[in-house]
Amino acid sequence: MEKSLDIRNTSELQSWLRERIAFYLDQPADTIDPDTELTHYGMNSVYAVSLLADLETKLGVEIDYMQATWGYPTVNKLVEYLEALPANREGE
Repeated sequence: MEKSLDIRNTSELQSWLRERIAFYLDQPADTIDPDTELTHYGMNSVYAVSLLADLETKLGVEIDYMQATWGYPTVNKLVEYLEALPANREGE
């Protein structure tokens, strides 16, 4: 079974996002600056929706795609958004 992400662990969440974005953009994760807008790297709406769907599955939360895509354009901003979501996981 695949390990889930801890939405409360900022560094783990940031690292996973950078790796997943790098996967979609076919470039090394260490080239993704967490404070640079993702559009700078060529992240388009198709990749963004795919990334957010991955996050919903991995975190077990519901994400407002429009809000997340347009309101949180960097890895760090997206992490802030995710950490503020109500937890939708069992036992919490």
